[in-house]
Amino acid sequence: MDNRKVIYKLGIVLGLAFSAGACKPTYDEIDNNNVISKPYVLYVGDTFGAIYRTNDGLNFQTVFGADNYPATAMVTSGANLIYIKKNVHIIEKLGQGNNNTNPTFMAPGAFSDYGESIIINVNTPAFKNRVYIGGTGKKGYIFNDSNGRPGISYSNWKDEDDINIPTGTIMTSFTLLDNNTLIAYDDVNKRTFKVSSPTQQWTQTTGSPLPTAGKFFLSHMGNIVLAADKTGANGVYYSANDGNSWSKYSGIPTSLQILSMCGGFGQTVLVGTNGGGVYRLPAGSTKFVTANIGMPKNAIVKSLSEKYDYYKNNTSKKYIYAATDQGVYRSQDLGENWVKVYENPDKKGSFTVMY
Repeated sequence: MDNRKVIYKLGIVLGLAFSAGACKPTYDEIDNNNVISKPYVLYVGDTFGAIYRTNDGLNFQTVFGADNYPATAMVTSGANLIYIKKNVHIIEKLGQGNNNTNPTFMAPGAFSDYGESIIINVNTPAFKNRVYIGGTGKKGYIFNDSNGRPGISYSNWKDEDDINIPTGTIMTSFTLLDNNTLIAYDDVNKRTFKVSSPTQQWTQTTGSPLPTAGKFFLSHMGNIVLAADKTGANGVYYSANDGNSWSKYSGIPTSLQILSMCGGFGQTVLVGTNGGGVYRLPAGSTKFVTANIGMPKNAIVKSLSEKYDYYKNNTSKKYIYAATDQGVYRSQDLGENWVKVYENPDKKGSFTVMY
């Protein structure tokens, strides 16, 4: 056979091969355990009460089976997963070897009016994985320095009586700024507090309160405190001075309830709504725009979570996940585009919370 014909045919085969490769999805189909020095772990709960985990956004394993009590909040502390259903529960060592959960002393329904930020793990050099839970205690919160473990008769949970916190305070939301300042919000009395070390006492920071008619919860973008009204009527506010004064963003219809919010790695703000998908704050703007490319525009977005991958070549990659009524979605460009990465095995139910 003519050598030129052989070379020509080989070129066609190689060309087809490269073309086929170019049509593959743009997922990062990577074995995190081999090429990533510090893989993330994402936990997500559904309406049946089941909890799943993944470290690559593509392969999900069941951590806890369905019990018909959906989780409303969850955090990890050390090797433990702490989550809130009707009570507070813990799975030690991330459920390896068993799925035993131990409810704490919380009364059922104590957290029904507030969202996932009612619990936080403060993983800073000063706080060393201290877990705070709001909605209870002498001054509206309790804390745990044993990675959420109950202890005998729940002795590991401490009920602090800080003299700087007025009686009647109920901490309903927490967020940790990038400068390691912990911000707590009392939505019942519309006041904000801050603390930077477990040896300090809390300081009240709210100079001008948020609208009294709202039902606010916190997040942050870098060192900017964010406060969203769950009812949607008052939208989203921001504060550059730890809550001493507030300014308002625009762009989100007041007819939409706001269910979730995250600070987009300090570069943007994303808000999940009840039936309007995601809204995104463009860089340098104070007006939200819709951000539903790849996601149904009518999605109910109950939770948003940021995750990093740290690679062995010292690079990193940023992901934002959304728990919706139509599956788990992921964005690799700060919420501009979304791809569905998971749905319930039986394609029923929806997702309620993630961490």
